[in-house]
Amino acid sequence: MRLLALLLLCLGSVLPVQAVEFELESVDQVVYLHGAWRFRAGDDPSWADPSYNHGPWDNILVPRDWRRQGHEDLTGFAWYRAELHIPGVAEGRRDSLHRLGISLGKIHSAYELYLGGIMVGGVGSFPPNAEPISDRERTYSIPPEAVDDSGKLLVAVRVWRHPTLGNSSTSGMFQGNYAVGPTFELMKRIWFKEAVALMLVISYLGFGAYHLYLFARNRKLPEFLWFGIVACMVAVYTLEMSQWKHVVGWLNAIPYLVHKKFEYGIIYLMPALGLELLCCLLRIKPSQWARAYQSGFALFSLLALLVPGYDILTNTLFLWQLYVIPGLFATLVLVVWYAARGNAEARTMTVGWAVFMFCALNDIVVAQGAVQHPRLLSIGFAAILVSMAISLANRFTRMYSQLDGEFRRRTRELEQTNEKLAEAARMDTLTGLLNRRGFAEKVDEEIARAGRSGRGFVVMMADIDCFKACNDQHGHAAGDFALQRVAELLSGQLRDVDTIARWGGEEFIFLLPETDLQGGATLAEELRTTLECTLFHYENSVLSLSITIGAAAYSSGMCLEDCVARADAALYAGKQAGRNCVVLDGDDAMEVAGGLPSTA
Repeated sequence: MRLLALLLLCLGSVLPVQAVEFELESVDQVVYLHGAWRFRAGDDPSWADPSYNHGPWDNILVPRDWRRQGHEDLTGFAWYRAELHIPGVAEGRRDSLHRLGISLGKIHSAYELYLGGIMVGGVGSFPPNAEPISDRERTYSIPPEAVDDSGKLLVAVRVWRHPTLGNSSTSGMFQGNYAVGPTFELMKRIWFKEAVALMLVISYLGFGAYHLYLFARNRKLPEFLWFGIVACMVAVYTLEMSQWKHVVGWLNAIPYLVHKKFEYGIIYLMPALGLELLCCLLRIKPSQWARAYQSGFALFSLLALLVPGYDILTNTLFLWQLYVIPGLFATLVLVVWYAARGNAEARTMTVGWAVFMFCALNDIVVAQGAVQHPRLLSIGFAAILVSMAISLANRFTRMYSQLDGEFRRRTRELEQTNEKLAEAARMDTLTGLLNRRGFAEKVDEEIARAGRSGRGFVVMMADIDCFKACNDQHGHAAGDFALQRVAELLSGQLRDVDTIARWGGEEFIFLLPETDLQGGATLAEELRTTLECTLFHYENSVLSLSITIGAAAYSSGMCLEDCVARADAALYAGKQAGRNCVVLDGDDAMEVAGGLPSTA
């Protein structure tokens, strides 16, 4: 699912997106809600109502800035909606719902979350007492009453974007992980990366304090002074960019505007401090032009800190970005030039400075909304601090290597876990067959192949007759046993190229490549007859089952939903005609046991 979401994000600017319904295969599974949601600008309380029809709404990718999806100048209110299907509720198993939660990533500038029409929380506050909070990630418990009896959960997010931001900032559900699953698992996934951020903060403060201590012992080493100051400021910036400021009591007590001013003030001043440190390490005396350039950054920082309100931050950001770009290129050229002349300090810093420059340019482009990509400035700061720390003392190399190795190991573990989750998301755990998602992928491939070859295929829907009565008489364990045996029996009758999947409950769906409707009817009758003649022994019971099958042929221009709808209509006609029969889309039914004719 995450891979699909990434592909959608890459293609979203050039291809139309289609809203999807998210499916939770198990209450123990984490499902990422990344993909197309319904979206509408404006504000109406009725839009939180699950019965409200959002069919005419636009589709929009999440997580992604809505400015990059046709809403460049949109400020004020907008709504997102998505539907999630939770298993087991339709069968009366609601006891596990209390374990479920939903995580929302970063949303600009404030929002309220509604689940099944119930407001469960939010971040920031709306006008008239507006308080924008744009970088809070939260996990909410899902109220069991928010899920209807069919297992459907309507997720609605009311979002407000500050009208003074214009095009200078991000908007909507723009970044982070949006997921549903066990609440504890969701919180672990959020706070693992925050634990890494806290480790970085502690490391930066340790670097800074140690080098300030060394300068206090020897005032002839100014590079230790500037490195200590830069390291401490990077630690504060990293803390401001993390979630800790929202959950630690005394940090959370500070108004969010003050946090943002500190964040901007630090980032605006950082180039001036970095240039001073670079000159000390390379033993260069700054020119008058360099001093004037540094003073410009100090002025930006003072404006951000002292001028009241948010407007000064958004109005100066783009100007500061234009101002810093020449300095980034000039300092990189300077470091490379000194490295080429054999300066050992410059050689050590070249890679770190190049990484920092790349990360800084990445964040500038991201801030302008030109691309959808994570912000990397914290990584850039880490690279440049490590490279400069190596120049000052090789003892820090081991610390950085251990941290980097741990980060890579954790990343590999997460990648392996994600691969397993992606595979599990395609399979039905009870029968071992493909589920809806896996079947849809197969059909998409077959539609593409049919478009090239001109040879169609057949989709068949099959439903076990009177399956509820089987469950009621013999118990759900017997019902699960029957589903497993029926799945084995049906799949054993198919060709290698055919596909069978569990569509839901006691329904199965078939994909028969390069098969016409009559060929599908022949196979369907064989499947029906085989199951009718088979008895299943479960404990002390003998189960006799039958199925009704509806078949439809693919025609050029159709999609999966069209084929399934036609096959399902034929299946419904078979049920109406008395069950235990095969019905073809738009044709007379085959003769079945008991002589029951039916038509679709």
